[in-house]
Amino acid sequence: MIDYETVARNSHRSGMNCAIAVYDALCLGNDAKKTEAPRPRSVDGKCGAVLAAEQYIREMGGTDSDIEAFENSFTERYAYLTCAELRGKATGQCNDYVGLAASIAGRMGLA
Repeated sequence: MIDYETVARNSHRSGMNCAIAVYDALCLGNDAKKTEAPRPRSVDGKCGAVLAAEQYIREMGGTDSDIEAFENSFTERYAYLTCAELRGKATGQCNDYVGLAASIAGRMGLA
């Protein structure tokens, strides 16, 4: 089993932006479904890690309920989904958001 969190965190630490780090980690072994990672803040100012996980969930056949479950799990830990709020109000760092987003989406069993 792939440790999506570790892969995403390491990619982010090596210079990838948050969205690419999460999306590439989640797509490991699933290149047939892979498109292009979203741009951070491109939808409602959401964190790139969140957007990437949500895109992956949709591409793997996930439903609106799956997206809602992902968002609920993410906000249970950090309370926010937008980049501005996460960077200004939350206690984590970008690499923490990357790791959590990849971990939650990876555990959803959509691959």
